[in-house]
Amino acid sequence: MHSRGLMIKLFSEIPYLKSDKIILRPLVPGDLPGLDEMTSDPFVYAFLPPFLYEQKYANKNTMLAVMEEECIRRKESILLAVCPADAPDEFFGLAEIYNYEPQKEKASVGYRLRKEYWGRGYATEITALLTKYLLERTDVRKITAHVMVENAASGKVLAKNGYIPKWRNLTEDWGLGEDVIVDKYSLKLLPEEKAKLVEKVTLADKWRLLKSETF
Repeated sequence: MHSRGLMIKLFSEIPYLKSDKIILRPLVPGDLPGLDEMTSDPFVYAFLPPFLYEQKYANKNTMLAVMEEECIRRKESILLAVCPADAPDEFFGLAEIYNYEPQKEKASVGYRLRKEYWGRGYATEITALLTKYLLERTDVRKITAHVMVENAASGKVLAKNGYIPKWRNLTEDWGLGEDVIVDKYSLKLLPEEKAKLVEKVTLADKWRLLKSETF
């Protein structure tokens, strides 16, 4: 029996994550109309770079067909559909894990949501689920996020999840024709903190599995 508490290498799986409020799951064909609508809304991408993966393909069926090869097998990014917990087929956004550097035990997180779902706490919940997954389940112990300084709402989301703005007012090329000013947020566990956290989760999961076994 597989214990979810055992640490794995990032990209060894495409996770399915759930809280009381949302589900993060693999993309399926039924998500594509909502995804197409979201990527056509300039307000959604006002504070984001234009080279995000879902913007690469006008035909989202083509995107879905090649995503495993281009994103997962090459370890470029993990894109997950965001859905309400009580409506798992209702796509309303993307959650992303990217910039994986295994030698540094590091990755980055991000998200984008359809505009009608803004301001309802979903971004905070997405970030919490991604953070918990990376720290408790995978080999990652350092997580970063890049936020345009104008995007104060995303900065607040990260702060609520324990991230700190370690580097402020950095100049970065986001492919917008001119450089943008960003704050880089970070959440980091020391090696011994990571080991204790993984051990704690592993023992808890083993106990739950033991209690659920039938003999």
